[in-house]
Amino acid sequence: MQQRKLNVGLVTFSYGGNGGISSEVPDIREWMTPLVAEASRDPRIENIRIWNLADTPITMTRNRAVLQAREYGVDVLVMIDSDMKPDCEPGGKPFFTSSFDFLYGHYDKGPCVIGAPYCGPPPMECVYVFEWRNMQTDNPNPDFQLKMYERSQAVKLSGIQECAALPTGLIMYDMRAFELTEPKTEADKPWYYYEFPDKYQAEKASTEDVTQTRDLSLVGTQKLGYNPVFCNWDSWAGHWKPKCVGKPQFIEAKHISEKLKQSWEANFDSTVKIVDLKPKFKVSV
Repeated sequence: MQQRKLNVGLVTFSYGGNGGISSEVPDIREWMTPLVAEASRDPRIENIRIWNLADTPITMTRNRAVLQAREYGVDVLVMIDSDMKPDCEPGGKPFFTSSFDFLYGHYDKGPCVIGAPYCGPPPMECVYVFEWRNMQTDNPNPDFQLKMYERSQAVKLSGIQECAALPTGLIMYDMRAFELTEPKTEADKPWYYYEFPDKYQAEKASTEDVTQTRDLSLVGTQKLGYNPVFCNWDSWAGHWKPKCVGKPQFIEAKHISEKLKQSWEANFDSTVKIVDLKPKFKVSV
């Protein structure tokens, strides 16, 4: 039996400034260059196509990337955002290799999507991976909500596991997955779209990555009989915002004790307080 060969597409979204010039952190090309050389020798990969989209809104460019991937005959689409640092954790598994192994092994069962976990910017470096939660067992009035994994929870996870939704800054798609949520009419939502809390759309309720993977998870569970959305917990990505936000740090009692010990050894005067005084006058400009 002849080995299946898949066409791989790598698309970057290096939008910068007003769109007049593309820009991205150098971590992306430093990751991609050796990756392409290695992947080109993989007997499971027929060819590799690389292209870039530098425009806004991101909803439009992600939808365009899917259409272009179809035009190029891509079987596996990898999206890489301009602020990503793939494979940022020492000792972690390479995202592309481990995710492609999973997708390839899953191919006969059906399509799947594997994303890298990463965190948001400080001061609240929340984990951009979601699960369904409820507040009460056997509640006659369903109270389930889509919630982010807690930092203390996410740091302990490993392997490739199902999730309810996740970010698309570094994600690998089996292209067949897009057929599940294909828009059929002009009134249908596209694959990627924002959600807003009211008619003014002055604030975001959900971003395009969450809506796309959430919808895919729900529709896929109905049509395929399984959840096609997975998170690769062994392959954390860094997220430049502008600090490179990495994997959450696990805090234990010994860490707190060490901090207190350091303060004590520094002879810190506990009676001294720093107070932020607000000015009593206004500056006119």
